[in-house]
Amino acid sequence: MSSSRIQLELLPHERAVLRKWYVTPEVRAQLDACSAGDEVVTIAIDRVALDWISSDLIHAIVKKDCRDELVFELSDRLEYVQRTGDGSLDAWY
Repeated sequence: MSSSRIQLELLPHERAVLRKWYVTPEVRAQLDACSAGDEVVTIAIDRVALDWISSDLIHAIVKKDCRDELVFELSDRLEYVQRTGDGSLDAWY
């Protein structure tokens, strides 16, 4: 299953969104290993974790009435990553 892992590049504000709205031990450990000053970091996640992250962000928007533009942007980006498997920032921006 390691071949299905996606290398997801994250900006500081995206990491902050994940820390607030999505926490699993695997993702949290990777985020905690990053220094606050790192501009871009890469975490490795499988498609199941990606689906959970996307679902949790949508849940925050729909059920918890989140109106944070950064959450909207990350949610859109993760939907793109789900479709393409490309977690690089260059592919999105």
